[in-house]
Amino acid sequence: MKKITLVIAMFAMAMASSAQYTGHKFFDNWSIGAEGGVSTNLHDWDVPNGAVAGINFTKGITPVLSLEFQLQAGFNDDANWNWAFKSANVVDNASIYANTKINLMNWFGGYKGAPRFFEIQARGGVGYTRFFWPSYEGITTDSSNDLNRCNVKLGLDFDFNLGEKKAWTISLRPAVILKTSRDNDIVRGNPGLGMPVVCDNGACLAYGHNAIGQVTAAVTYHFKTSNGQHYFTEVKPVEVTKVVEKTVEKPVEKVVEKVVEKVVTKNVGNGVTVEFALNKATLTNTAKAKLNTIDKSATVVLDGYASPEGAKGYNQKLSQRRCDAVKAYLEDRGVKVAGTNAHGAEGPESQRIVYVTIK
Repeated sequence: MKKITLVIAMFAMAMASSAQYTGHKFFDNWSIGAEGGVSTNLHDWDVPNGAVAGINFTKGITPVLSLEFQLQAGFNDDANWNWAFKSANVVDNASIYANTKINLMNWFGGYKGAPRFFEIQARGGVGYTRFFWPSYEGITTDSSNDLNRCNVKLGLDFDFNLGEKKAWTISLRPAVILKTSRDNDIVRGNPGLGMPVVCDNGACLAYGHNAIGQVTAAVTYHFKTSNGQHYFTEVKPVEVTKVVEKTVEKPVEKVVEKVVEKVVTKNVGNGVTVEFALNKATLTNTAKAKLNTIDKSATVVLDGYASPEGAKGYNQKLSQRRCDAVKAYLEDRGVKVAGTNAHGAEGPESQRIVYVTIK
């Protein structure tokens, strides 16, 4: 139970990292690879030996976790599994594996937004092997146990990610393959095969190996993803900030007005001060009365402000609208407006005012 809990926790940690990166749609982060190498039994590792070749299809789930589908063929390596036989066929067996891969560098060291030049991945999975049984003169086999076999495969990938785009990877992939049950090959006929067998009334048992080792070299191509790269990319914090700013700058459609009993103003000397209601740019009767005191032959300059309740961009536009309202009213009376300055909200004491300065 503890082992199952640990595996679930590891899987959850690997899956959690996908929330921080882009390029994790279903058709993203697929790759295809070709590999070739040698195999040998682990009891007598130096002899016999054979060759293996295969292709791999991999789907990246997160920068830590990926799934691999592997097809392999064995060449002249039946003797790695069996004491008694060596196949007369060039291709002795075919295997298919479903593996889970954990990128140890990204898991323990964190993902940096792009693959490292050198990475180590742990690989493990289950597979099925079909043997093409050999035929020898004067020898027959009564057992079919060894024709089909389920295996467990464990290994490491030593990856070298090449180029700026990281589209290609060269790997060294050692692995151990364990068969899931111990079976015997029953041989009838001449037992003089030069291998350890136990005979009883003409029937001989030739014991097979339980494990073989593989070392292969692989070349992998990573297809381009929807983010324009060949790998996961980080979600930059600035993108989130922009969304927040747009939300804040959006003006509120309905603002509840409140009465401000005291408005803080400054002394403009030769001029008047025009006050506005909250979130308004409309002249009140009191404001018009003040503007009527200005001589029609005068030349004035306008400075508009807003209170600090709203967003910066919105306050800037509101103070400009207030200046425009005062300017239109004065020019309609014949007063010359030499310039308008929209200041928005300048500090927490800023108010809803347009200062009219007579030059």
